[in-house]
Amino acid sequence: MHTSHVVTPWIVRPSIRPSARIRLFCFPRAGGGVSSFRRWAEDCHPEIEIALIQPPGRENRLREEPLQSMKNMAESIADSMIEFLDKDYALFGHSLGGKVAFETARELRRRDLPGPLHIFAAASPGPAVPWAHSPVRTLGNRDLLQEIQQRYGGVPPEILEHEELCAILVPALRADMSVVETYQYAEEPPFASPITCLCGIYDSMTPESEASEWGRQTSAEFRLHMLPGDHFFPVQLRTSILDLIAADLNLQP
Repeated sequence: MHTSHVVTPWIVRPSIRPSARIRLFCFPRAGGGVSSFRRWAEDCHPEIEIALIQPPGRENRLREEPLQSMKNMAESIADSMIEFLDKDYALFGHSLGGKVAFETARELRRRDLPGPLHIFAAASPGPAVPWAHSPVRTLGNRDLLQEIQQRYGGVPPEILEHEELCAILVPALRADMSVVETYQYAEEPPFASPITCLCGIYDSMTPESEASEWGRQTSAEFRLHMLPGDHFFPVQLRTSILDLIAADLNLQP
C-alpha cells in the first residue's frame, strides 16, 4: 500500500510502524488536538500504530475554520481515514471524541468500508444520552471558558486572565461545543465490534450510569472500566490506559 505517502491534515502519525498489526485512531476532547495524546505513540504496544485525529481550528491547523456539526466532522474524518484502512484498526475517543469516533464508524459503515475491531470511549456518556446542560456555544469568550472550567476543570488560570490567549483558543472550543450541543442521536443497528468504556471516578460530567449506556451500541462484548481520575484521566493515566487497550485488543504483553 502507498499509505505512507498520503498526506492529510486530519491524520497525524507520530511514529510509522509498518509491522504493527493494528492502527489505533485517537479522537481528542472538545477544544483539543493531537497534543492531547502526547507520548501515546512511544508508550503504546509495539503491535499498535497510533494515528491521531487533528480537527481544523487548533494547533497546526489554527488558521482553518473549525467545523460546527457532527455530520461535517464524521464525513471529513471518514474521507481522510479511507487511505488508512489497509490494516485492522480500532478507535479511541476522549469525551466529545468518543461520540465523534462513534459517528465516524457509522459513516464508514454506510460506505461499506471495513469496521473497527474495537471502539474505546473515555469520559464520554453513551451517544443516545440526551445533552442536559445549558448551551455555552453562544457565550462570550471568557464566560464560555469559565463555564467549561466549572464543568470539567482543566482550563489553566493564565488563559482565563489573558484576553488574547482566550481569543486564540476559544473558536475551536466553541465550534466543538456546537458539535456537542447540536448533536442529534439517531437509532441505527448496534456495532458488531466490542465496545470498552473508560470512566473517571471523579468525573462529575460522566456518571457511571451514562457511561454504561455505551453498552446499547454493540451486539458484541461491552466492558466498563472505572478509573481513579477526573475528566482528564486519559492524560493522567496514559500508560495504564494503553495497557488496558492492548489487553482488550488481545495483544500479548
